[in-house]
Amino acid sequence: MNKKFLLYLSFSFLISFYSSGQEMPVDTSVQKRSFIDKTTGLADKMIDMVTWEKPKYTFSLFPIGGYSPRTGFEFGIMPVFQINTQKEDGSKYNRTTTIAPYFMVSTKGMYSFDIDLVAFTKRQWFFRVKTQFLYLPDTYYGIGNGDKEEPYSEYNLQQFSLTGDILKGWKDKFFIGIKTDLNYTDNTDVTGDLLTPDVPGYSGGWANGIGPIIAFDTRDNISYPSKGWFVTASSLWYFSNGLGNYGFNAYNVDIRKFFSIKEDKSVIAAQAYLNITDGNTPFYKLSALGGKRLLRGIPSPLKYMDNDAWFVQAEYRQHIWWKVGAVAFIGTGRAFSTFENTFFKELHLAGGAGLRFRVLPDDGLNLRLDFGMTNRGDNAVYFTLREAF
Repeated sequence: MNKKFLLYLSFSFLISFYSSGQEMPVDTSVQKRSFIDKTTGLADKMIDMVTWEKPKYTFSLFPIGGYSPRTGFEFGIMPVFQINTQKEDGSKYNRTTTIAPYFMVSTKGMYSFDIDLVAFTKRQWFFRVKTQFLYLPDTYYGIGNGDKEEPYSEYNLQQFSLTGDILKGWKDKFFIGIKTDLNYTDNTDVTGDLLTPDVPGYSGGWANGIGPIIAFDTRDNISYPSKGWFVTASSLWYFSNGLGNYGFNAYNVDIRKFFSIKEDKSVIAAQAYLNITDGNTPFYKLSALGGKRLLRGIPSPLKYMDNDAWFVQAEYRQHIWWKVGAVAFIGTGRAFSTFENTFFKELHLAGGAGLRFRVLPDDGLNLRLDFGMTNRGDNAVYFTLREAF
């Protein structure tokens, strides 16, 4: 037999013998992918357990929560009912109707029940309605933009509000309509010397207003826009003389712009906001900063308030993986009493970051977790539905 052939057989035998006693090499990337697939698959199943999808609507049930010095830790539940109302004539704008009632309690004794409605019809009617009943042991910090110092006044707030916009659209972009605000407030058990009977709104009462609103909307998506404009301007006239307890006016301009980057995987969002009030305005209806949608990081929307307020903010939104995204945001603004040389002084600077979880992929509806802080030492955590703007 040929010597070369014998050597080849011997070499092959040794290789086979050695290999039979060794484990096959493992592709770690395959293992990682397998683990990720299993994890995402389990998460998808959990979401499916609380989500019921039909061709024309989707119903989901989510836990919500948050934290702020004002309320403590918040816990609640939010069912979300979504109806597909996209126009049959092939309109490029995805305008779905969302109804989100939710109930929340907190470790500081707060409880609230809210119903949040954003609705579009095929005939281009646009409705934004929010109803809230709120009980909250609250704090009055005084009026003004400056740093707050103790002692503050404490009181128990009970409030019912029904706010709404009813607009009619034209050519998918322009809307005009009526804005309403019905608000009943009862302030009880007031302590401290800061909140006194000479402060408008001391004991609460009715603040009822109505006025015109116009809007310009070219967003490509309502829940998670990646491009386009959304601009609104409104006036509210509040009545006394039997139709309410306070006569005053409120004017608002809200300008938002969205920029798409990298095929909508990254989005830059920007907002400019101005609110003006005049007349016998109760303190809880003054122009203010802070909360879940304005300058995040200021936990109480009533901590810095005055006749007028403005702010600008920007946010970078990045899809990371699967249904998960992240954001970074920054903003600045102030409350003020008159349009004088104080307009750009004593600014509040707020910034922070957050995570997003896409609960309805086709619509872009996100659960959001945000942490914000300010140059005045304020901070807050929010866990809620929908983007801040």
